[in-house]
Amino acid sequence: MRSTEDIDVNVESGARHESGHIVIAAAQGLTLRAEGLMVDPFGWGLACYYKDRYESDQSREQIILATLAGFAVEMRFREERSYPARDYMDVTLNRDNVEARTLLTRLAGNYASNEASLNNRLQDLIGKHWLVIEALAAALLSKDWEALKPLKSGGKWSHENASTAKYVTGEEAVRILAQHRIAAVFDPRH
Repeated sequence: MRSTEDIDVNVESGARHESGHIVIAAAQGLTLRAEGLMVDPFGWGLACYYKDRYESDQSREQIILATLAGFAVEMRFREERSYPARDYMDVTLNRDNVEARTLLTRLAGNYASNEASLNNRLQDLIGKHWLVIEALAAALLSKDWEALKPLKSGGKWSHENASTAKYVTGEEAVRILAQHRIAAVFDPRH
Protein backbone atom coordinates (compact mmCIF):
# COMPACT_ATOMS: atom_id res chain seq x y z
CA MET A 1 0.00 0.00 0.00
CA ARG A 2 1.30 3.43 -0.89
CA SER A 3 1.44 6.26 1.60
CA THR A 4 -1.01 9.14 1.46
CA GLU A 5 1.88 11.37 0.40
CA ASP A 6 2.57 9.14 -2.64
CA ILE A 7 -1.11 9.17 -3.58
CA ASP A 8 -1.23 12.99 -3.33
CA VAL A 9 1.86 13.21 -5.58
CA ASN A 10 0.18 10.91 -8.07
CA VAL A 11 -3.06 12.93 -8.07
CA GLU A 12 -1.15 16.21 -8.54
CA SER A 13 0.95 14.63 -11.27
CA GLY A 14 -2.08 13.04 -12.93
CA ALA A 15 -3.85 16.40 -13.03
CA ARG A 16 -0.86 17.93 -14.83
CA HIS A 17 -0.61 14.92 -17.16
CA GLU A 18 -4.24 15.19 -18.29
CA SER A 19 -4.09 18.99 -18.48
CA GLY A 20 -1.04 18.66 -20.72
CA HIS A 21 -2.98 16.49 -23.16
CA ILE A 22 -5.91 18.92 -23.28
CA VAL A 23 -3.88 22.13 -23.58
CA ILE A 24 -1.58 20.84 -26.31
CA ALA A 25 -4.53 19.31 -28.18
CA ALA A 26 -6.49 22.57 -28.00
CA ALA A 27 -3.49 24.74 -28.87
CA GLN A 28 -3.20 22.81 -32.13
CA GLY A 29 -6.88 23.07 -32.96
CA LEU A 30 -7.98 19.56 -32.02
CA THR A 31 -11.60 19.42 -30.83
CA LEU A 32 -12.21 18.60 -27.17
CA ARG A 33 -14.86 16.13 -26.11
CA ALA A 34 -17.63 17.11 -23.70
CA GLU A 35 -16.22 14.77 -21.01
CA GLY A 36 -13.17 17.06 -20.66
CA LEU A 37 -10.58 15.72 -18.24
CA MET A 38 -10.59 13.76 -15.03
CA VAL A 39 -8.39 12.19 -12.37
CA ASP A 40 -9.12 9.55 -9.75
CA PRO A 41 -7.71 9.29 -6.19
CA PHE A 42 -4.89 7.02 -7.43
CA GLY A 43 -3.73 9.60 -9.98
CA TRP A 44 -5.10 7.77 -13.02
CA GLY A 45 -6.79 10.11 -15.43
CA LEU A 46 -8.26 10.69 -18.83
CA ALA A 47 -8.24 13.62 -21.25
CA CYS A 48 -10.97 13.53 -23.88
CA TYR A 49 -10.25 15.05 -27.28
CA TYR A 50 -10.74 13.84 -30.83
CA LYS A 51 -7.81 11.92 -32.20
CA ASP A 52 -9.33 10.01 -35.05
CA ARG A 53 -8.17 12.32 -37.87
CA TYR A 54 -5.35 10.35 -39.47
CA GLU A 55 -5.73 11.57 -43.05
CA SER A 56 -2.52 13.64 -43.23
CA ASP A 57 0.93 13.86 -41.67
CA GLN A 58 -0.08 17.22 -40.18
CA SER A 59 -3.08 15.72 -38.35
CA ARG A 60 -0.99 12.72 -37.23
CA GLU A 61 1.65 15.11 -35.86
CA GLN A 62 -1.00 17.08 -33.93
CA ILE A 63 -2.29 13.88 -32.36
CA ILE A 64 1.22 12.62 -31.56
CA LEU A 65 2.09 15.89 -29.84
CA ALA A 66 -1.13 15.93 -27.79
CA THR A 67 -0.71 12.27 -26.89
CA LEU A 68 2.94 12.60 -25.79
CA ALA A 69 2.23 15.85 -23.92
CA GLY A 70 0.84 14.06 -20.86
CA PHE A 71 4.04 12.31 -19.82
CA ALA A 72 6.23 15.23 -20.92
CA VAL A 73 4.26 17.64 -18.72
CA GLU A 74 4.16 15.17 -15.84
CA MET A 75 7.93 14.63 -16.07
CA ARG A 76 8.57 18.40 -15.95
CA PHE A 77 6.20 18.82 -13.00
CA ARG A 78 7.80 15.94 -11.06
CA GLU A 79 11.30 17.28 -11.72
CA GLU A 80 10.36 20.81 -10.63
CA ARG A 81 8.90 19.49 -7.38
CA SER A 82 11.66 16.90 -6.82
CA TYR A 83 9.02 14.18 -6.88
CA PRO A 84 10.08 10.69 -7.88
CA ALA A 85 9.95 9.93 -11.59
CA ARG A 86 7.37 7.54 -13.02
CA ASP A 87 8.49 3.97 -13.52
CA TYR A 88 10.30 3.71 -16.87
CA MET A 89 8.41 0.61 -18.00
CA ASP A 90 5.06 2.12 -17.00
CA VAL A 91 5.78 5.09 -19.26
CA THR A 92 7.25 3.03 -22.10
CA LEU A 93 4.41 0.51 -22.23
CA ASN A 94 1.62 3.00 -21.49
CA ARG A 95 -1.17 3.29 -24.05
CA ASP A 96 -0.27 6.96 -24.75
CA ASN A 97 3.28 6.07 -25.68
CA VAL A 98 2.32 3.04 -27.76
CA GLU A 99 -0.34 5.03 -29.64
CA ALA A 100 2.02 7.93 -30.38
CA ARG A 101 4.88 5.65 -31.47
CA THR A 102 2.52 3.75 -33.77
CA LEU A 103 1.44 7.01 -35.43
CA LEU A 104 5.10 8.06 -35.73
CA THR A 105 5.72 5.02 -37.95
CA ARG A 106 3.02 6.32 -40.33
CA LEU A 107 4.69 9.69 -40.93
CA ALA A 108 6.59 10.29 -44.14
CA GLY A 109 10.35 10.45 -43.70
CA ASN A 110 12.77 9.06 -41.16
CA TYR A 111 11.36 7.87 -37.83
CA ALA A 112 14.29 9.18 -35.74
CA SER A 113 14.28 12.60 -37.44
CA ASN A 114 10.51 12.90 -37.06
CA GLU A 115 10.72 11.89 -33.41
CA ALA A 116 13.45 14.45 -32.67
CA SER A 117 11.61 17.21 -34.50
CA LEU A 118 8.31 16.47 -32.75
CA ASN A 119 10.00 16.28 -29.35
CA ASN A 120 11.50 19.75 -29.92
CA ARG A 121 8.11 21.11 -30.97
CA LEU A 122 6.47 19.49 -27.95
CA GLN A 123 8.94 21.05 -25.53
CA ASP A 124 8.35 24.46 -27.16
CA LEU A 125 4.57 24.05 -26.88
CA ILE A 126 4.80 23.00 -23.23
CA GLY A 127 7.03 25.97 -22.41
CA LYS A 128 4.72 28.37 -24.22
CA HIS A 129 1.59 27.02 -22.52
CA TRP A 130 2.91 26.05 -19.08
CA LEU A 131 0.79 28.62 -17.23
CA VAL A 132 -2.47 27.41 -18.78
CA ILE A 133 -1.48 23.78 -18.10
CA GLU A 134 -1.03 24.73 -14.44
CA ALA A 135 -4.30 26.70 -14.42
CA LEU A 136 -6.26 23.77 -15.85
CA ALA A 137 -4.63 21.35 -13.40
CA ALA A 138 -5.45 23.70 -10.51
CA ALA A 139 -9.08 23.86 -11.65
CA LEU A 140 -9.23 20.07 -11.76
CA LEU A 141 -7.62 19.66 -8.34
CA SER A 142 -9.98 22.23 -6.80
CA LYS A 143 -13.02 20.15 -7.73
CA ASP A 144 -14.79 17.97 -5.18
CA TRP A 145 -14.56 14.21 -5.45
CA GLU A 146 -17.65 12.84 -7.25
CA ALA A 147 -18.94 9.35 -7.89
CA LEU A 148 -17.18 7.82 -10.88
CA LYS A 149 -19.16 8.58 -14.04
CA PRO A 150 -19.43 5.97 -16.78
CA LEU A 151 -17.91 6.92 -20.12
CA LYS A 152 -20.23 7.20 -23.09
CA SER A 153 -17.98 4.70 -24.88
CA GLY A 154 -18.50 2.18 -22.09
CA GLY A 155 -14.75 2.03 -21.53
CA LYS A 156 -13.05 2.14 -18.13
CA TRP A 157 -10.25 4.62 -17.53
CA SER A 158 -9.79 4.58 -13.77
CA HIS A 159 -7.95 2.43 -11.26
CA GLU A 160 -9.88 -0.75 -10.50
CA ASN A 161 -10.44 0.31 -6.86
CA ALA A 162 -11.51 3.87 -7.66
CA SER A 163 -15.09 4.90 -7.01
CA THR A 164 -14.65 8.68 -7.19
CA ALA A 165 -12.96 11.22 -9.45
CA LYS A 166 -12.53 14.93 -10.04
CA TYR A 167 -13.86 16.31 -13.33
CA VAL A 168 -13.50 19.40 -15.51
CA THR A 169 -15.93 19.28 -18.42
CA GLY A 170 -14.96 20.14 -21.98
CA GLU A 171 -17.01 23.33 -21.72
CA GLU A 172 -15.20 24.37 -18.52
CA ALA A 173 -11.84 23.58 -20.12
CA VAL A 174 -12.69 25.78 -23.13
CA ARG A 175 -13.48 28.70 -20.79
CA ILE A 176 -10.19 28.26 -18.90
CA LEU A 177 -8.23 27.98 -22.14
CA ALA A 178 -9.92 31.14 -23.49
CA GLN A 179 -8.71 33.07 -20.43
CA HIS A 180 -5.20 32.19 -21.64
CA ARG A 181 -5.88 33.12 -25.28
CA ILE A 182 -6.31 29.58 -26.59
CA ALA A 183 -9.41 29.46 -28.77
CA ALA A 184 -10.45 25.89 -28.04
CA VAL A 185 -13.61 24.19 -29.23
CA PHE A 186 -15.50 21.19 -27.94
CA ASP A 187 -18.22 19.02 -29.33
CA PRO A 188 -21.07 18.95 -26.78
CA ARG A 189 -22.52 15.77 -28.29
CA HIS A 190 -19.58 13.53 -27.42
